[in-house]
Amino acid sequence: MNQLSGVKKKDELIFIKKTLKKITNQDLDIEYIEKNYLKILFKLKFKKKIMVAGSQGSGKSSLSKLIKLYLEKFYNKSVVIISMDDFYLSKKQRTQLSKNIHPLFLTRGAPGTHDFELLNRKIMQIFDKEFPVYLPIFDKVTDTRKRTYRKVLKGDVIIFEGWCAGAQPVNQNYLQKNFNNLEKYKDKNFIWRNSYNEYLNEYQKIFSQFNYFIYFQFNQWCHVLDWKYKQELELRDKKNDLALKKYLKEFIQYYEKVSKWMHLKVPKYCNILIKLNAHQKIKSIKLK
Repeated sequence: MNQLSGVKKKDELIFIKKTLKKITNQDLDIEYIEKNYLKILFKLKFKKKIMVAGSQGSGKSSLSKLIKLYLEKFYNKSVVIISMDDFYLSKKQRTQLSKNIHPLFLTRGAPGTHDFELLNRKIMQIFDKEFPVYLPIFDKVTDTRKRTYRKVLKGDVIIFEGWCAGAQPVNQNYLQKNFNNLEKYKDKNFIWRNSYNEYLNEYQKIFSQFNYFIYFQFNQWCHVLDWKYKQELELRDKKNDLALKKYLKEFIQYYEKVSKWMHLKVPKYCNILIKLNAHQKIKSIKLK
């Protein structure tokens, strides 16, 4: 039995190593994989409603893909990944939102810029096994939703991933502190912040449907810009782009307040806390 267990463990480690190489282009050593990834995956063998959150570039999408492939191969599960990013409102819808509430809602990201009702409906369809389910696809290049859909025919396990998945509303004292120039000069009356915080209240209906929560915690906020910049450079097949870095420095300000709030609060109620170092590597894992 021990020998069989040893063989299965070796097979799993090799599979994880190859899969991560394919997904992230990182060639991680077996000891690191066993210490970190195998520990996480072992806890998820019998989970059906998993939520994964983390800042831009933290690795939440890569982990979600790994969980899916691992559960499908070794436990014969059919796994559906639902990304919050695919449920952003269209540019036309956000334009209307920016006119009705605040100009900052034109930029996707903050709670309120997702199609909450559609997201909730699609999740419930999968939970209730009302297949086929057609999931939207958001194109970040054109900054709007594609006309094509992703067809889902089955799903035993749902992985819901997003940068603010599981976030609770921000308290007023914290909300009204200016963390960056965007808040200081473009949201002087707190209309944008108060509005997205109200939307975040609505999001709790979705978050509460998932009973296992994994959270990637950044070490320092400045690292998030580095991760996002690295991610975008890889997508563009570039080594450097100062104009892009300048744009991203402003872009992540839309996410800063809620991300830092999550950094403070989520470790108290998530099921798996993954602490990252400055280089996106796992520093420690806390299982609850």
